[in-house]
Order: sequence, then C-alpha cells, then structure tokens
Amino acid sequence: MYENNYTYSPDSQNNEHKGPENAAQVTEKKKKGMPKVAKAFLMIICMAAVSAGSIAGYKYIDENGIPFTGSKSVITAEKNQKLPPKEEEKEEPETKPLEKENFTSDSLVNIMPQGETLSTQAIYRKVLPSVVGVTSVFEYQQPSFNFWGFSSDSTTQEAAGTGTGIVMSSDGYILTNAHVISSDTYGVSTKISIRLSDETEYEAVIVGYDRQTDLAVLKADAEGLVPAEFGSSDSLKVGDPALAIGNPLGFDLFGTLTAGYISGLDREISVNDTTMKLIQTDAAINNGNSGGPLINQFGQVIGINSMKLSSSYSSSSASIEGLGFAIPIGDAKKIIDDLSSHGYVTGRPQLGITYKDLSQSSSAYSTQSAGSSGVLVVGVNTDGPAGKAGIKAGDIIVGADGELVASAEDLKNAIKKYDAGEKIHLTIVRNRNYYDVDVTLEDQNPDATEAGR
Repeated sequence: MYENNYTYSPDSQNNEHKGPENAAQVTEKKKKGMPKVAKAFLMIICMAAVSAGSIAGYKYIDENGIPFTGSKSVITAEKNQKLPPKEEEKEEPETKPLEKENFTSDSLVNIMPQGETLSTQAIYRKVLPSVVGVTSVFEYQQPSFNFWGFSSDSTTQEAAGTGTGIVMSSDGYILTNAHVISSDTYGVSTKISIRLSDETEYEAVIVGYDRQTDLAVLKADAEGLVPAEFGSSDSLKVGDPALAIGNPLGFDLFGTLTAGYISGLDREISVNDTTMKLIQTDAAINNGNSGGPLINQFGQVIGINSMKLSSSYSSSSASIEGLGFAIPIGDAKKIIDDLSSHGYVTGRPQLGITYKDLSQSSSAYSTQSAGSSGVLVVGVNTDGPAGKAGIKAGDIIVGADGELVASAEDLKNAIKKYDAGEKIHLTIVRNRNYYDVDVTLEDQNPDATEAGR
C-alpha cells in the first residue's frame, strides 16, 4: 500500500474492532503560517502511509545529557569500563519462522525499454490484469471481563484489512508495501489472500518484507497470472503523465484509475526514521491504494504507491490534496530481488536489538544516566551481535565511536556507516556505570530484525 497511516478497510463483520489503519492514524496539530520553502513544508507536515502507521522521524536532543567535549561531541565518561562478563541466560524458545514457498533466484523486476505511447484506456486495459487486491488478517488478544469488571482470560480476535499489489510473475509472485502485511499494532499478518480483477482469489504467504523501505514480496498459490511490465524510473521528468490503479477504501472500488503528472522527483521523506527518495505525483492515491502501481505513458510500472499527505498545512480549513508519493522501481529493484531470493535484504548491518529513545521511556530509566538523552535497549536477540557482546535489555546506549548518541536516529545513522562484519564501538550505561563494548555487526536476517520504536 513499516511504525504509516495504514488505511485498512475494517472487517464488515467486526465493526467494533477496526483494522490497523484506524488504530494507527495520527492527526497532526494545525500549524500557523506558511513555511518559506517546500522542503521545510515537507519536513513539518504529517505523512500518512496509505495503510499502516504514522510516518515520522525521531530527533531528541538533550543539551544537558551525557557530558561530552570537543566539536565532535566525544564522550568523556571518566570511568568507562569493559562490559562485565555475560551472565548465563536461560535459553528462550525458538520462534517459528514464517512459512515460505521456494525462493526464486531470477530477478522478478526486469526494466524494459520504452515502447509506444498508449492512450489512457489502453494503459488501463494493459495493466489492470496485473493489479491485485491484498487482504491481510491479523490476530490479537482481547481481554475478557467478568461480572465484577475484572479482566480474566483473553480471547483471540481478528482484524482484517485490504491493500493493493502488483503481479511480478505468472506463477504468483506479488509485490506490495510492507505495511500492508505488517502492523505496529497487530504484528505480522497470519493469513493473506489476493484477489484478481476477475474476482478469482488465491491464498498467499510472505516471502519477505522490509519495513525500512516499505516493500514486501508475497507468493500466491497460482499459475497463469499476468505479470506487469516495469519501466525505468531513472528516465522520469517532472511533467510526465502518471497513472495509478488501486483499490481505494476496499474492494468495492477495485481497480480504480486515477491520472495526473509526475510532480517531483527525489523527494526526501522520512519514513520509519529512514529517509527515502520518492516520486511525487498528483494522481490521487487514497486509502487502500498502498502497494499499487504508478504507471508511465507506455503502460509500464515505474513506482509503488506508498503514501500521501493527510493533514491541513495551515490554520485554515483547506486540506492538502494532490500530494502522493511512490517508491521508484529503480531503487526498489535490489530490495525486491533480495526479498525474493533470500527473504531479507542482504548486506545491511544490524545489532540484533529493538530500541527506542530514552525520552520516550519511564523516568526510572532516565535516572540511570546523566540525562534524558540516549537510546534504551528494549529487547535483545541473544544470538545476535549485541547479545553476543553482552548487551542486555535495559541498557542505555549513549555513544557510538566516541560520538554522542542522543536518539534512535543517531544510532541508526551510526550503524549505516558500516558493513556487515565490521565492528562498532558503543558506550552504554548500566546501573549508572559506563561501559565500552565492541559489537561486530551482522547481516540482517528474518529471525533477527531490528527496529527503533
């Protein structure tokens, strides 16, 4: 259609428990005045990923936090120590990996040369058979209450929602957005099905997904599908025609066509704390269009529709219209190939932890360090790089290679400088004591996914 206004069509049988879109919608407060430049405008408004979660970056700076000196904010804790020997921990039960079909080793995205310019009607006829509807079902626990109003046992409930996908191969490989099948509120979908334009339905499984780039590859148990033709996003120019096909607000409006132009290129937008360069278009992209194709005048897919603006930009009642964004197919190709062949993005270093800004945590953790700046380790994969180095849940990361780490964004930026297999030097706080620890970064894999919260 990865933490994001995931527009889900709630299950008509379960109106009381709406899908991930409604659970994750974020409303931005209105701003007074008009920013001076378009870049500043894009930085302050709220982006809504058309189907799952709010889109925003984190940046928390505490000028009175961990003491540091010099122009490069070098950490100068006086009594930094080596991390104590790792205590023997109880072995945790293994997590059952997602069931997947056999991976493909060939690229599913082959960029074709430009052909003949087609009419809008001809483009629609060409691309519609390659557009599918994606239904995701999520399970969650709903507390049960007894006669006196006290919570007792919980019951398993389901939340369902819809999105759009693109057929990449005749044997059922489907491209969509990661937030179509993964929700911050409900986790990863437990059941997925796809629906063709002729209303034929197939069950599908997740081959791989990447929340950082908001891409996912599915495999449907199908044969004889019509693959989309992919074109070059590198050759786009502002003013080129652009069309979108998708399923806004659910399958009642399946295969809706909207048209416009390429409004901008290389727009830097923050998504899940990651800056992405996206295609801007004024072709209407609505809730449920997530994962659908952005198409050029030759009937070729040149982008994956992912998000739109969702708030007004001033104190007036005028709302933002005509600002949609798509992931360029040129940037997505390597990610798609990795997800199809390996189930994850190769070569991306990770620590094997989940974490969040210390400023978002309880004051009990903040008092462990010299201030409210830093990154709280929420969870640790014991077999991951950080776990092997002795880092534990509850530790606070305050430095990386001598540079101050004040937020989750700072830590992510520090990790990006390295490749898998290289070491990063971290400074952590545990029980008010500073420790230095070297962590050898490892290749990200499906069973050790890292995320800042």
